[in-house]
Amino acid sequence: MSVLMEFNVFSIAGAVSKRKEVAKLLKSLKDKGIEFSLNPMGTIVECENMQKALEILNFATQNVDAQRFYVIAKFDCYNQRKDLLATRVEDTLREIENLDE
Repeated sequence: MSVLMEFNVFSIAGAVSKRKEVAKLLKSLKDKGIEFSLNPMGTIVECENMQKALEILNFATQNVDAQRFYVIAKFDCYNQRKDLLATRVEDTLREIENLDE
């Protein structure tokens, strides 16, 4: 099984820019050995099951430096696939090229 999780965890107070908060959180993920992909609207991880995805989300909430924070998480669960994070974008870009033919 593959579970793609896109998530955001950030304080709802303080500076308008959340860049420093995000950088600290991503460093804590990196230090724990969690692979991720950052995009302008969130962070994506791929896990082998929902339990692991929720563990990462819990870890992220424990490592945000704020008294009050906001959490957004979206999941794409696929029983018969792996490596979705690596292949999803490539496959879609290839499909765009096919449309031009």
